Amino acid sequence: MTDSTLTCYVHPTRPTVLRCNNCERPICVSCAIRTPTGYRCKECVRGQQKIFDTAQWSDYVIVFFTGAILSGIASVLVSIVTSFIWFLAIPLAPLAGVTIGNIARRFVKGRHSKWLNFLFGASIILGALPMILVLGFGGVMTASSYASANPSVGIFSFGPLFWQIVYLVLAAPAAYSQFSGLIFRR
Repeated sequence: MTDSTLTCYVHPTRPTVLRCNNCERPICVSCAIRTPTGYRCKECVRGQQKIFDTAQWSDYVIVFFTGAILSGIASVLVSIVTSFIWFLAIPLAPLAGVTIGNIARRFVKGRHSKWLNFLFGASIILGALPMILVLGFGGVMTASSYASANPSVGIFSFGPLFWQIVYLVLAAPAAYSQFSGLIFRR
Protein backbone atom coordinates (compact mmCIF):
# COMPACT_ATOMS: atom_id res chain seq x y z
CA MET A 1 0.00 0.00 0.00
CA THR A 2 1.15 3.48 -0.77
CA ASP A 3 0.47 6.62 1.21
CA SER A 4 -2.30 7.65 -1.21
CA THR A 5 -4.30 4.43 -0.61
CA LEU A 6 -7.30 4.96 1.64
CA THR A 7 -8.05 2.47 4.40
CA CYS A 8 -11.22 2.00 6.39
CA TYR A 9 -11.24 4.02 9.59
CA VAL A 10 -12.70 1.02 11.50
CA HIS A 11 -10.57 -1.65 9.78
CA PRO A 12 -7.16 -0.05 9.06
CA THR A 13 -5.93 -3.10 7.09
CA ARG A 14 -8.68 -2.91 4.46
CA PRO A 15 -8.09 -0.64 1.47
CA THR A 16 -11.14 1.20 0.19
CA VAL A 17 -12.36 3.84 -2.23
CA LEU A 18 -15.65 4.50 -0.43
CA ARG A 19 -16.28 7.46 1.82
CA CYS A 20 -19.19 8.22 4.13
CA ASN A 21 -21.26 10.90 2.41
CA ASN A 22 -21.92 12.57 5.77
CA CYS A 23 -18.59 12.67 7.62
CA GLU A 24 -16.29 11.94 4.61
CA ARG A 25 -14.36 9.22 6.49
CA PRO A 26 -13.15 6.27 4.40
CA ILE A 27 -15.22 3.10 4.93
CA CYS A 28 -14.91 -0.46 3.68
CA VAL A 29 -17.75 -2.43 2.11
CA SER A 30 -18.65 -4.19 5.39
CA CYS A 31 -18.90 -0.86 7.24
CA ALA A 32 -20.91 0.91 4.52
CA ILE A 33 -24.66 1.20 4.93
CA ARG A 34 -26.64 2.10 1.84
CA THR A 35 -29.09 4.95 2.39
CA PRO A 36 -31.32 6.76 -0.11
CA THR A 37 -28.70 9.51 -0.32
CA GLY A 38 -25.62 7.27 -0.63
CA TYR A 39 -23.34 5.20 1.58
CA ARG A 40 -22.83 6.14 5.21
CA CYS A 41 -20.80 4.77 8.09
CA LYS A 42 -22.55 3.03 10.97
CA GLU A 43 -21.90 5.91 13.38
CA CYS A 44 -23.59 8.47 11.14
CA VAL A 45 -26.59 6.18 10.59
CA ARG A 46 -26.94 5.58 14.35
CA GLY A 47 -26.71 9.30 15.02
CA GLN A 48 -29.41 10.02 12.45
CA GLN A 49 -31.74 7.33 13.86
CA LYS A 50 -31.52 8.82 17.37
CA ILE A 51 -33.01 12.05 16.03
CA PHE A 52 -36.19 10.22 15.06
CA ASP A 53 -36.73 8.51 18.43
CA THR A 54 -38.37 11.31 20.40
CA ALA A 55 -40.48 9.27 22.85
CA GLN A 56 -40.08 9.76 26.57
CA TRP A 57 -40.43 6.99 29.15
CA SER A 58 -43.88 8.22 30.19
CA ASP A 59 -45.11 7.92 26.60
CA TYR A 60 -44.77 4.15 26.78
CA VAL A 61 -47.05 3.98 29.83
CA ILE A 62 -49.56 6.43 28.35
CA VAL A 63 -49.71 4.63 25.01
CA PHE A 64 -50.06 1.19 26.55
CA PHE A 65 -52.93 2.08 28.86
CA THR A 66 -54.66 4.32 26.31
CA GLY A 67 -54.56 1.62 23.64
CA ALA A 68 -55.59 -1.20 25.96
CA ILE A 69 -58.45 0.66 27.66
CA LEU A 70 -59.88 2.13 24.46
CA SER A 71 -59.57 -1.19 22.64
CA GLY A 72 -61.33 -2.92 25.55
CA ILE A 73 -64.17 -0.39 25.43
CA ALA A 74 -64.43 -0.73 21.65
CA SER A 75 -64.55 -4.53 21.88
CA VAL A 76 -67.42 -4.32 24.37
CA LEU A 77 -69.24 -1.89 22.08
CA VAL A 78 -68.66 -4.21 19.11
CA SER A 79 -70.15 -7.05 21.13
CA ILE A 80 -73.24 -4.97 21.92
CA VAL A 81 -73.69 -3.66 18.36
CA THR A 82 -73.15 -7.03 16.68
CA SER A 83 -75.78 -8.64 18.89
CA PHE A 84 -78.35 -6.46 17.07
CA ILE A 85 -76.84 -5.76 13.67
CA TRP A 86 -73.97 -8.19 13.14
CA PHE A 87 -72.47 -6.82 9.91
CA LEU A 88 -71.78 -3.35 11.40
CA ALA A 89 -68.54 -4.71 12.82
CA ILE A 90 -66.99 -4.55 9.36
CA PRO A 91 -67.18 -0.75 8.86
CA LEU A 92 -67.04 0.20 12.55
CA ALA A 93 -63.88 -1.75 13.44
CA PRO A 94 -61.48 0.24 11.23
CA LEU A 95 -63.19 3.45 12.31
CA ALA A 96 -62.65 2.50 15.95
CA GLY A 97 -59.01 1.66 15.21
CA VAL A 98 -58.34 5.00 13.52
CA THR A 99 -60.02 6.84 16.39
CA ILE A 100 -57.98 4.98 19.00
CA GLY A 101 -54.79 5.71 17.04
CA ASN A 102 -55.60 9.42 16.83
CA ILE A 103 -56.38 9.68 20.54
CA ALA A 104 -53.18 7.89 21.54
CA ARG A 105 -51.11 10.06 19.18
CA ARG A 106 -52.59 13.21 20.78
CA PHE A 107 -51.84 11.97 24.29
CA VAL A 108 -48.13 11.60 23.47
CA LYS A 109 -48.13 14.93 21.58
CA GLY A 110 -46.81 13.41 18.36
CA ARG A 111 -43.63 11.94 19.85
CA HIS A 112 -42.68 8.65 18.29
CA SER A 113 -40.35 5.70 18.41
CA LYS A 114 -40.23 2.31 16.74
CA TRP A 115 -40.82 0.54 20.07
CA LEU A 116 -43.64 2.91 20.96
CA ASN A 117 -45.43 1.83 17.78
CA PHE A 118 -44.95 -1.86 18.60
CA LEU A 119 -46.18 -1.34 22.17
CA PHE A 120 -49.27 0.46 20.89
CA GLY A 121 -50.07 -2.42 18.52
CA ALA A 122 -49.68 -4.91 21.36
CA SER A 123 -51.93 -2.82 23.62
CA ILE A 124 -54.72 -2.90 21.02
CA ILE A 125 -54.54 -6.70 20.96
CA LEU A 126 -54.32 -7.02 24.75
CA GLY A 127 -57.28 -4.66 25.21
CA ALA A 128 -59.53 -6.86 23.08
CA LEU A 129 -58.23 -10.13 24.53
CA PRO A 130 -60.46 -10.24 27.67
CA MET A 131 -63.63 -9.98 25.59
CA ILE A 132 -62.35 -12.65 23.19
CA LEU A 133 -61.60 -14.98 26.10
CA VAL A 134 -65.00 -14.39 27.73
CA LEU A 135 -66.88 -14.95 24.47
CA GLY A 136 -64.75 -17.95 23.62
CA PHE A 137 -65.38 -19.54 27.01
CA GLY A 138 -69.10 -18.71 26.75
CA GLY A 139 -69.23 -20.21 23.28
CA VAL A 140 -67.61 -23.42 24.47
CA MET A 141 -69.98 -23.67 27.41
CA THR A 142 -73.04 -23.03 25.23
CA ALA A 143 -71.88 -25.40 22.52
CA SER A 144 -71.20 -28.19 25.00
CA SER A 145 -74.58 -27.81 26.72
CA TYR A 146 -76.55 -27.86 23.43
CA ALA A 147 -74.34 -30.34 21.55
CA SER A 148 -76.51 -33.36 22.17
CA ALA A 149 -79.91 -31.65 21.76
CA ASN A 150 -79.30 -29.37 18.77
CA PRO A 151 -75.81 -29.29 17.18
CA SER A 152 -76.58 -26.24 15.02
CA VAL A 153 -77.10 -24.08 18.14
CA GLY A 154 -73.58 -24.99 19.24
CA ILE A 155 -72.09 -23.60 16.03
CA PHE A 156 -74.01 -20.32 16.31
CA SER A 157 -72.83 -19.83 19.89
CA PHE A 158 -69.45 -18.82 18.47
CA GLY A 159 -70.95 -15.93 16.45
CA PRO A 160 -70.05 -13.20 18.99
CA LEU A 161 -66.51 -14.57 19.20
CA PHE A 162 -66.25 -14.46 15.41
CA TRP A 163 -67.22 -10.77 15.33
CA GLN A 164 -64.70 -9.97 18.06
CA ILE A 165 -61.99 -11.55 15.95
CA VAL A 166 -63.22 -9.57 12.93
CA TYR A 167 -63.01 -6.43 15.07
CA LEU A 168 -59.45 -7.22 16.11
CA VAL A 169 -58.29 -8.12 12.60
CA LEU A 170 -59.70 -4.88 11.15
CA ALA A 171 -59.10 -2.45 14.02
CA ALA A 172 -55.54 -3.35 15.02
CA PRO A 173 -53.89 -2.58 11.66
CA ALA A 174 -55.96 0.59 11.26
CA ALA A 175 -54.97 1.79 14.74
CA TYR A 176 -51.31 0.89 14.23
CA SER A 177 -51.07 2.61 10.86
CA GLN A 178 -52.82 5.73 12.18
CA PHE A 179 -50.62 5.89 15.27
CA SER A 180 -47.32 5.16 13.54
CA GLY A 181 -48.02 7.47 10.62
CA LEU A 182 -47.84 4.85 7.87
CA ILE A 183 -49.17 6.13 4.58
CA PHE A 184 -50.35 3.69 1.94
CA ARG A 185 -50.30 5.78 -1.22
CA ARG A 186 -48.68 5.32 -4.54
